[in-house]
Formats: sequence, structure tokens, C-alpha cells
Amino acid sequence: MLHGAASPDNKNGGIKVNFSIFFSMLVNGLSMGMIYAMIAMGLILLIRAVGVLNFAQGDLLMVGAYIACVLIMDLSLPFYIAVPLSLVLYALLGLVFMLATYWPLRKASYPVAPIIATMGASLVLSEGTMILFGSWPRIISPVLKNAQGKALTVNLFGTRLQVQFLLIIVVAIVAMALIYLLFEKSYIGIMMQAAAQDKPTAELIGISTLMTTAATYMLVVVLVSIGGYMVAPVYTVTTSLSSLNLRAFAGTVIGGFGSIKGAIIGCLLVGVVESFATIRFSSYKDAIVFLILIVFLIFRPQGLIIDKVADKA
Repeated sequence: MLHGAASPDNKNGGIKVNFSIFFSMLVNGLSMGMIYAMIAMGLILLIRAVGVLNFAQGDLLMVGAYIACVLIMDLSLPFYIAVPLSLVLYALLGLVFMLATYWPLRKASYPVAPIIATMGASLVLSEGTMILFGSWPRIISPVLKNAQGKALTVNLFGTRLQVQFLLIIVVAIVAMALIYLLFEKSYIGIMMQAAAQDKPTAELIGISTLMTTAATYMLVVVLVSIGGYMVAPVYTVTTSLSSLNLRAFAGTVIGGFGSIKGAIIGCLLVGVVESFATIRFSSYKDAIVFLILIVFLIFRPQGLIIDKVADKA
């Protein structure tokens, strides 16, 4: 997965890090940080729109990866067909998820009912995927391949990198930018914000809260599932992909809960720390990430970035 030169460190039993492996680790960390950021952005958008913390976010990413496996590996669909078809399926998944976990419970006596429903949905998605596909890991072919059918690589600054990692970064930036602009600048986005701030008034002026809520869920699930689609070629696809939600949540808290900019920065930090931790402390990389989270919760619980919307969220 990583491409770079490394030499043993005889004194410490670890690895000497030259520029090649440093750059390789950095790119790997940024690419995973972008995946976490896509999950985190989806979390924040749902909190802002409907006030629901979605505990099934990582499971939706995992399902997105399995959908990519089915379309590309099982059905052998060409890329130009698999991509638009997967986006349609992701949107439908978002609609079904909203109808199952939020809409019937939006007026429940207990405000936390929709949040608890996402916990149940997490179990259903995880166990359902296990039943359908089994516990065996799935492998998907790279999006960009060389003449031998292997992952396409490129030489940057003397370091051999898989293009897929760079593609993850580019696609994540484009996807998050488009979703952000759609929410902030488009007519449907303005309606979503109006419905989120005052549903009764929005309905009085003719805004359909069902439509805006459905659109929000569909866009969020599309964003998260794209992350699953992009990570599938470089990581083994198993139900354990759902655990990425924990890293995204850590990045969200570190960056500033409710702040999209903060969440992106926090998730990139988590990805980079996690990547470099594998050099000497691969067995403890998760512990290191959550140790940083604990430090932030103690000394800066508001996170790196605070904004008015984040405070409201």
C-alpha cells in the first residue's frame, strides 16, 4: 500500500525515515484523512439539518464499498457505467435510511429516538452485509491501472506512489466542495437551511420538509458512500470499514464539533498522525489517535476552530 524506501534502524529496531518514506506516509495519511473528512462532513450536515448524530455513518461508507465491489467485480460493469449507477444507488440508500431512521420518529416523545435508530441501523447494515457477502474480505481492482492491470503508480519527488491515493484526495476535495456549495448557494440548499432552522414556518411558506430532509439524507449518504467507493481499491473491503466512523468522529471533535472547516482539519490531522504512527507504533496507532482526542477534550474541548454555526450545533 505504501511505496517508499525504508531502512532498518539497528539502534531502535524501528525504521529510518528518509524523504521518500516520509512523503509516502504523508500522502497516505492525507488520503485517509480525506476519507474521514467526508464522513465527518456528512455527520455535521445531518446535525445541522435535522439535529441527528448518525452512528451508522461508517456503515454507510462500508455499504458503499460493497456496492462498488458488486458493480465492478461481480457484474464487471465498465467504469463509466458503474460510477453513475453507484451514485443513483447511494442516493436511494440515503432515502431508505431517512425513511427508516428519521421520518417516522421525528415527532417522537423522546428527541433522541432518531439517534438511537441510527444505532440500530448500524447493526442492521453490518449484520446484513455479513449475511449477504460473508466474512471473507473482498478486493476491488484499482480505478486506474497500468498495462499489466496493476495499480497505476507515479513518481513524485523521487517517491513511487499509487495514483489511487492521489485520486482519493482530489475526488474528496471536489465532492466536499460541490456538496458545500449545493447546501450554501443553491435554491434547494437555501430551502434545506430554512427547513432546518424553523420547520413550521418553512411549511407555512410552501417548503416541503419531507423533500428537504430526503434531499439532505440522500446527499449525505452519496458523499459518504463515495468515500467507500474510493477507499475500496486500496483497502480490503470488509465490514470492519465501518470503524472508520470512530476516526472521523475523533477528527470532528478535535477540529471543532459542528465546524466543517474544523472537522476537515481535524480529520486530516488524525489521518496523518495515524499514518506516521505505523512507522514505530503500528500496534498502538488507534490508541495514539484517541489519546490526542482525550488531550483535546481536557485542554481544548471546543476544538481547533469555533464558529457561530458550530456553537449552535
